[in-house]
Amino acid sequence: MYNTSKQKQLILVRHAHALEGVDFFGSDHDVPLSPKGREYVTIVTKYLKLIGITPNAVVSSSALRTRETATIMAQEYGITDIKYADDLYVGKNPKTRHATHIYLGAIQQTAPDVDTLIVVGHNDEITEFARYISDDGMPSMKKGSLVILSLPATMSWTNIIPGHLSILYYLTPQFLKLEDLK
Repeated sequence: MYNTSKQKQLILVRHAHALEGVDFFGSDHDVPLSPKGREYVTIVTKYLKLIGITPNAVVSSSALRTRETATIMAQEYGITDIKYADDLYVGKNPKTRHATHIYLGAIQQTAPDVDTLIVVGHNDEITEFARYISDDGMPSMKKGSLVILSLPATMSWTNIIPGHLSILYYLTPQFLKLEDLK
């Protein structure tokens, strides 16, 4: 499944499991991954390598849990330059909810030589964006899940047409038998 074609691949990742409730009392923006979340990101990244997915760029929300998810994935692939986008974190602000245009704008800034891009974000926005750009229905993305989409050969990062990307894989923590990948 190594991306040897001219088609670009987009990997949308919902951040992995984060600390909740009594485990963390800070601001929503500063919530870190839980140990379970860190373990899962490492395992799913190894699975991506196993099936031949080779990203060469990462864009992430600036929230801590997404930065940690992005960093773990990037380190596994030797990617040293992660682009953090403050506007991908919408938090509890209802004025910025349903911000598919924000995700699209972040992707459109990707260099043309990038073949496979990872974007790490939050729900509900990441699911909404996946539904917006894909040609098929998408369930709500669970924590730590990802969807791999293929751009048509005639499409680049700057001219993505909503509804025209094909879903190659949708991976959830429940789908992967994590014990088999440790």
